Amino acid sequence: MNILYISQYFAPEVCAPAVRAADLAHEWARAGHKVKILTGFPNHPEGVLHSDYRRQWRKGFGREERNGVKIYRTWLFPAANRGLWGRLANYCSFALSAAIAGPWIAPRNSVVIATSPQLLVGAAGCAVARARKLPFVFEVRDLWPQSLEAVGAARPSSLFYRSLERIAKFLYQRADRIVVDGEWKRRALAAGGVQPEKIAVIKNGVAEDFCLEPHSAGALSARQQLRAEFKLLDKFTVMYFGTLGMAHGLETVLMAAERLRQWPEIVFLMVGEGAERDKIKQRIDELCLQNLHYLGKQPRERIPAFLAGCDACLVPLRQSEVFKTAIPSKMFEAMMAAKPVILGVEGEAKEILLEARAGIAVPPEDAEALAVAILTLCRNLALGLELGDNGRRAVLEKYTRRHQSAAYLELLAGLLNGVHRHPVSKRLQPTQPLQSNSREPSATRKA
Repeated sequence: MNILYISQYFAPEVCAPAVRAADLAHEWARAGHKVKILTGFPNHPEGVLHSDYRRQWRKGFGREERNGVKIYRTWLFPAANRGLWGRLANYCSFALSAAIAGPWIAPRNSVVIATSPQLLVGAAGCAVARARKLPFVFEVRDLWPQSLEAVGAARPSSLFYRSLERIAKFLYQRADRIVVDGEWKRRALAAGGVQPEKIAVIKNGVAEDFCLEPHSAGALSARQQLRAEFKLLDKFTVMYFGTLGMAHGLETVLMAAERLRQWPEIVFLMVGEGAERDKIKQRIDELCLQNLHYLGKQPRERIPAFLAGCDACLVPLRQSEVFKTAIPSKMFEAMMAAKPVILGVEGEAKEILLEARAGIAVPPEDAEALAVAILTLCRNLALGLELGDNGRRAVLEKYTRRHQSAAYLELLAGLLNGVHRHPVSKRLQPTQPLQSNSREPSATRKA
């Protein structure tokens, strides 16, 4: 099978879309398929071009090969993940250059996949597929423009919002298949007028070899080294890792740290980069949070050691109806590392966590509840170990890239066999959201 996957983000970038694209491409290539990636030059989230790609960027085009995957990089305007006009130039420049280069890259008898975020990547994929008369799969990871409204970046009454809404509806109509990562998102699209029979649910996941084997000699050694490096040997360590974005509600983490400053055995680590970095660093200084260490962006290959070294992981989002459809990939990464998750997200992500009995769910943007959950795990280490083991078991059973890749290949095979006018298979089109009979681990309301 020939596959062209268009994603603005790709390794060596370490954001969730880049990691997901690299993992899926590797799985498909390992299964014997011919995979091409059309992406931009790495600059996310700082807006600074990776040093290894500056010469190619000046030429406007580059190519390479990794793990049997052919990677084509096309020009974009580098911009930090903050500020409207810079990001708009970044998004538009990649979409335009990808739409121009894509028809020359797409092989015959292939399928074109375009992944959002950001939305204009879908427009580029649609243009490439139409130019070559190929099936088009639109992968929707975030609901645009609703996600922009949720973080205060756009108002529904604005011309900008309405324009993005028209683009999204056009792409939903033109796509032969729409891939979403959860049932809640599928229902949201169907409620908005998208044909339900063209929407496939393929759950998010994590590579099986991403984390160190829990309780192994390697994991224990990495844990000891990291905790010694940051003077955490006798501490209960809670970590947030990932994008420091407007959607994540990280002020809640800072306020929880402030509430827990009287417990010197509890320490917070914050690992990542993003639009909110400067604001977060300023707030850490203003609140004099000696119990919170901001470590900045770390290489992707070092994250397994950080996961081995922490005792619990935080996965927060802001309070919003649209974020009830979100399923953060960092939740699965923490579960794979056998770490208990403290989840500040409502909706399907919460259902997955509680069904797996892999952590504690708290209301979004509730610093008091977050502090209580952290204190609960600190006082009951056995509970944390149990929740972590449950999470790893659930990920290995349901949420690996291998599972995700196999489901995707089933979908793509149907398109290439000329059945794209028929509904997706029932296995990829669940009719009900997850139902959990599990009870959330209790926590007292005093911290």
